[in-house]
Amino acid sequence: MKARREFAGAENDRSRRAAAIGELEALVAEDRGGEALRRCRDLLGAPDPTLPLLVACGEAHARLGEPFEAYELYERAAARAPRRAGLQLRSDELREGAAQAALDSAEKMALQGSREEARANLSRALAWSPGSAPVLARAADVECALGEKERALAHYRQALAAPGLDAGTRERAGDLALELGEDAMAVSIFDRLADEDPKYGGRAAEARLSFRIANWPETERQIARIRRLTRAGAASLTWWMCPEVREARVRAGIVASDVLGRRDSRAVMRAISLGLLDVEAYAHRARPDAPLTRGAAAQWLIRLWGVLSPPGAPHPPCLEGTPSAARTSADALRAADRCGLLAAGGSGVVGGPEFTRGLDRLRAVLGERPGRS
Repeated sequence: MKARREFAGAENDRSRRAAAIGELEALVAEDRGGEALRRCRDLLGAPDPTLPLLVACGEAHARLGEPFEAYELYERAAARAPRRAGLQLRSDELREGAAQAALDSAEKMALQGSREEARANLSRALAWSPGSAPVLARAADVECALGEKERALAHYRQALAAPGLDAGTRERAGDLALELGEDAMAVSIFDRLADEDPKYGGRAAEARLSFRIANWPETERQIARIRRLTRAGAASLTWWMCPEVREARVRAGIVASDVLGRRDSRAVMRAISLGLLDVEAYAHRARPDAPLTRGAAAQWLIRLWGVLSPPGAPHPPCLEGTPSAARTSADALRAADRCGLLAAGGSGVVGGPEFTRGLDRLRAVLGERPGRS
């Protein structure tokens, strides 16, 4: 008798639970999510929740915009009934949303300086969507916000292996690759972007130049990357990138007293003799260690055009009238800016990367074959 009463009680409990789940499903269908979730908290606390309960509560969380909880409940439901394709399909739909929500939280935590919370949400997103290109790209952005650029580049590398990345995201990946010295990766990214859109042609050329610089000798490589270029540094870069200047016909045998005895004296004296570098008339000083000003850099590039251009060669349209334009730094800057050799705006002192790009661009304008660069 006692066993029958216990069995009957169990049957009644199951009936009551089934009725509660049915009521819960009705609340979800009526979009009464708040009330449904209150019921879910009680029902999910019982051992061994049923499949209908997991689905109903998962859908309640989904409709209230709570993708974390919704995905986890649907994933449990799909695992319990692997042959029901609809459950796995709904779980897959929610997974991407849950990963994006985790990334939203990770970005917010990163900006607030909460590194542990940011990293926890980032790990959650990557675990949920490990092969998703959009998720990997956003993970890279979060890593950048956390200052973990090497990790960010690794995420970008994975994302690029999958389809679906927009041009802006790929450009950010290329920029980061250049910043971290991953020049081959940057060349691959920007070359593909340039094939799709000509506006990326300049960035592709910059990436290829950076790749070449990485294979230069140590001295020239350091000069090309220095933040504040000196006048002697400009001479060394010109000597290296434009072998023609070594054999070019000189104007006069001008001697600068502060150049003699230097290791780079050949390059500096050649720049002086070709008129690329001015010498103080009375002191006979070239000031090789002084910073290269933007105006002097523009004059240098415009004058170098005259040195490298074959006799009788037509003037490129952007360099029409350049012999006279090089007389003043202002005119030289305007001409250099028109040709894309050097921006007229910017700081007063030119850096190695900017001047190196100017030399590389000058060779392209003149249609010269690259030298040893």
